[in-house]
Amino acid sequence: MPMDVKYKFLQACFLLATLCLAGCLPFAGQRAQYSIAGLSDHDDLQIYLNTILRDRLKNEIEDDDDAAEFARAVSYREHSIADDLLTALKARGYYGARVRYQDNEDQILSGVYQVSAGPQYTISSVNIEPSNLSDKLDAGLINDGMPLVAEQVLKAQNALYKTLQKDKCYFSLSVQHQVILDRGNHTAKLYYKVDVGPEAEFGPAIFDGAPKVERDYLQKLVPWSEGDCFRQEKIERLKTRLLETGLFSRAESHLPDGPDKNGRVPVTLHLKERAHRSVKLGANYFTDTGFGILMGWEHRNFLGQAETLSTALELNQIKQNLTFDFTKPYFLRDDQTLGMNAALRVEDTDAYEELAFDSGMKLSRIFSRKFSGSTGLTFSLSEIEDVRDTKTYALFSVPSGVVYDTRDDTLNPKKGVYVTGGVRPYFDALGESDPFTKLDAGARGYFHFAKTPDLTLALRGNIGSIVGSATANIPASERFYAGGGGSVRGFGYQEVGPLDVNGNPSGGRSLATGSVELRGKFTPSLGGVAFIDAGSVSESAAPDFDNISVGAGLGVRYFTGFGPLRFDVAVPLNRRDELDQTYQFYISIGQAF
Repeated sequence: MPMDVKYKFLQACFLLATLCLAGCLPFAGQRAQYSIAGLSDHDDLQIYLNTILRDRLKNEIEDDDDAAEFARAVSYREHSIADDLLTALKARGYYGARVRYQDNEDQILSGVYQVSAGPQYTISSVNIEPSNLSDKLDAGLINDGMPLVAEQVLKAQNALYKTLQKDKCYFSLSVQHQVILDRGNHTAKLYYKVDVGPEAEFGPAIFDGAPKVERDYLQKLVPWSEGDCFRQEKIERLKTRLLETGLFSRAESHLPDGPDKNGRVPVTLHLKERAHRSVKLGANYFTDTGFGILMGWEHRNFLGQAETLSTALELNQIKQNLTFDFTKPYFLRDDQTLGMNAALRVEDTDAYEELAFDSGMKLSRIFSRKFSGSTGLTFSLSEIEDVRDTKTYALFSVPSGVVYDTRDDTLNPKKGVYVTGGVRPYFDALGESDPFTKLDAGARGYFHFAKTPDLTLALRGNIGSIVGSATANIPASERFYAGGGGSVRGFGYQEVGPLDVNGNPSGGRSLATGSVELRGKFTPSLGGVAFIDAGSVSESAAPDFDNISVGAGLGVRYFTGFGPLRFDVAVPLNRRDELDQTYQFYISIGQAF
């Protein structure tokens, strides 16, 4: 395809993708056309109710060959939305509100919700039963004269619960509320009713069921010690921890009717185990690496304390890897995990051919819910053939790294960030390579900025540097490369960066890549993306931005219960003459990043 024709084609594709993602095409937006009227003097209510309306219309009604059945489904949704709008108005204190739906008989899926809000009720008095607890209520959250807003009533109720619980160890504590309306004056009396049980301490945690899981491990999950102040939320935290291990399908708690004679409460957990073994099979296709398959087996309770033993076989036209991994949670500390691995690798690329055996161990620690770090020791014995010669290396390394992760989902994130940083010093026991150190850092950000249509902006950046040795003295497989489905789409695997005398990739000592991707979801199962990737690889230790390779493309996402299926096509915008391929296809599971 001639270069100018390709650019015009690409521009047209991006214009089409932008229109689709913005919801300008009929198939990208909602077919339903409903509106809310009658709130010209209530801008805040108009915005509030419009949000509820849009959320309800996200769930599209499937077309049905039976016209009568389809009409009934449409009518049911239209009147259900009217009920939801009325409930929302009452939640804001408009207890005299009315919502009337008027259908547009000339157009299907179209109509007007006529709203009459009426006066907003206010609180005439706030009372607590028993009255001796009145000083525990935060008057800044709820007080006489305030609008009767459900969210604020519940916020004050929750704050009262926490205040009562703060310095006490109640076996049972209940805080409920009651509202008595005065419709003549448009006011309401608010009552908080508190029911307090005896004070208590935690007794032992007793586990029933799950005979294949050792009790010593289960006790490590318990977030209290015997004699600690009794807190119901700690029991919920334990149940969550049990389910998060992946070992159990059910975790239910049982408490006695009250504390024992010593004031202690034993907690019994009834557990049901899940299957501990599983197999997996996956497939992908990239133009540059060809068809690939992934097969794996995993045991999630190998030694009885949630240890994981897994093996995986990855095969494609370039790589063939057989890996073994073992992890042991709660290693020496509750927040620490030991990992051990071994792998046999074969890789045949334009840059080099490698046969390698890897082994290593890693100690990972969770510093907070979002922040973690690791350090370890690795050994790699490899034979590498490149354009210069064939050498055997015995590399020892002490890799260390940190991760900061706030993503809401690992396979399809819509918000949050993912930041990594690492340092890996290498020493070759056979002396073929000079000592060198590999530094890398990366960041991804996700910004969900529109609901209708559902749009997310995803950004990615990576930077790396190798110091301590010249490029020629660094094993070819440890140099930086870019190009392919994981970095700069549109270019083949490892095609971005310096070339050797034969025109094949030679790798470099520094790397810089970046991506911008606009993601849209048109229906519950179908979405699309438009993206631009850029990157450079340089023989200097500092990244060189003079020769940046840029690729761009479009993609389709099919959303499943286990993650999105990815179908991308990309072209290089500044393709070098040495490269033959003018486009690349990528098919796999999960987003590109």
